[in-house]
Amino acid sequence: MNFVTLKRSHLKRNIIIGVVAVLLISAIILNFTRAKYRVTQSIPLVNGTINYSLADINIVAITVDGVPSDTIPDGNYNLLDTSYCTVDGEEDTTIELSYDSATKNFTITPFTTKGTKCYLDFEEVGGASDVIADLVNTSDEVVLDEAGNARYIGANPNNYVLFNCDDYNNPSSSTCELWRIIGVFSEDTHGRSGEKLVKLIRSESIGNIAWDSGDVNDWTTASLQESLNGSYLSGTSLGSGRGITSATNDMVQEVTWKLGGTASYTSASNGLASHFYGYERGETVYSSHETTWTGKIGLMYPSDYGYATSGGSTTNRTSCLAVELYNWGYTSFDSSDCYNNDWLYDSSAAQWTLTPISSISYYVFFVYSTGYVYSSYAVLPSVYLKSNIAISGGDGSIVLPYTLKQS
Repeated sequence: MNFVTLKRSHLKRNIIIGVVAVLLISAIILNFTRAKYRVTQSIPLVNGTINYSLADINIVAITVDGVPSDTIPDGNYNLLDTSYCTVDGEEDTTIELSYDSATKNFTITPFTTKGTKCYLDFEEVGGASDVIADLVNTSDEVVLDEAGNARYIGANPNNYVLFNCDDYNNPSSSTCELWRIIGVFSEDTHGRSGEKLVKLIRSESIGNIAWDSGDVNDWTTASLQESLNGSYLSGTSLGSGRGITSATNDMVQEVTWKLGGTASYTSASNGLASHFYGYERGETVYSSHETTWTGKIGLMYPSDYGYATSGGSTTNRTSCLAVELYNWGYTSFDSSDCYNNDWLYDSSAAQWTLTPISSISYYVFFVYSTGYVYSSYAVLPSVYLKSNIAISGGDGSIVLPYTLKQS
């Protein structure tokens, strides 16, 4: 009896050991299989979502420089350590993420085909972020407007740039032009989601040229727009300006220029620089004229001119910005401190802007007043730099202008 009981106990123990062994072997095989098939995978992004033909992985949230975005940013960006992924609703700390800004390829390690959801935080490297730092460090020569755009102000700030060069690797020995930095602008100006772009303007006019030879204040069809973005952008001289070099063309970002205008601008209730900033980004235009245009070369806005003042000892900047631009120089208000301390003001020439008067088909704004579209006024081309363009040297003065490079 005891012998039988002992024998059965041994048998039961052996069965248990056998089952445990099978389970261990199965677990080893399962883990090996999992390790074998969950490997590094580089996946191209499509409009913020990983290509579903490769994996069921969804990008559910994106921030760019701390701002929520609907798309993966263009340009030179790092993926921050705060990015993470969840699997079945739980964060998976074993997943490692990386991003190649050149190819826009997102890498996930280990690779999984489960319903993975990723939350991505991007931070810009070089480009506008470097320029912003330079701008902020220039003290009273730079201020932020109400929308948070950084702008150079004053009679002659240190915002000169060697631009339109033949060779940016050796700008001192290359043929270049002097341009100037208007400031650094957010997406509500240029339409590039999550990006801040540097806006330049040529320091001197390329000559007096008609805004549109057909007398229509629609920039999308204007003869000046077609010349600037046609032969001039392709390297052919326009007026006294040499054509845009191929190296420069590669640095210029194609953006959405806002073409909104207004018919009311002659009082402090509707004609301040801040009002114009809103008009420019609005949809008030004449009849069926377009409200936006996508391209590389435009002109300055009335608000660029207004915000560029620093004011003076008699009339400070706050007082200047409280008076309508239309009446700078035309009222009992002493506005000489306003325009004489505004680097975009040119006492010798009227300058075209991009903004139409919406009540009439053939008027646009120029500094100082309004004029017929077919009249010839000074043309200072304006562009936005790609976000991967950084400052490589110089101090922004006219004797030692900033030099640029692609980062």
